[in-house]
Amino acid sequence: MDWFSSFFILNLIGISTNIDNIGVGMAYGLKKMKIPIWFNLIINAIGFFTTIIGVFLGYVISQFISQKETGLVSFCILFCIGVFTIYNGWFVSKKREIKIQKLNIRQAILLGFTLSITNIASGAGATVAYNSVIWSVIFSITVWGYIAIWFGNSVGNRVFSSILGHYSPLIAGFILIIIGFKQLF
Repeated sequence: MDWFSSFFILNLIGISTNIDNIGVGMAYGLKKMKIPIWFNLIINAIGFFTTIIGVFLGYVISQFISQKETGLVSFCILFCIGVFTIYNGWFVSKKREIKIQKLNIRQAILLGFTLSITNIASGAGATVAYNSVIWSVIFSITVWGYIAIWFGNSVGNRVFSSILGHYSPLIAGFILIIIGFKQLF
């Protein structure tokens, strides 16, 4: 794979893993609450470490299976994450609202773990497919996590939030499914 394809795929993984971060940032923005840098850093530090866990799991898996099987495992992981993201965001989370409270370290840690669940699976799936770019996967997911919260918070207005917020699980899920299918070829 050439450098452009690698760069493109790594950014897609980073973006699709963190689309839910945009929604969280927007929820705070709609309440006119600016997310401080320290709050975003705590959330994404947790994301960094959970991505390392996922990457390690993906690396272990890739040591025991062939390259062809690696693509199939990566497809299965990414496809399942994509379907779960669509289902959870579209059917389950649709009726839940994010409760906005005063910003504190406890809330940052809780949000960090909540938003990082997909980091483990995405890190594992990406590493199984792209064993040579482990740190790039970690970096991409972590940086895009920070950017997504900042971006969502910055543009947290009702029109953009209702459009992207409503469709973000579909967008994230389909991106992960497409990346998964790419692993088969």
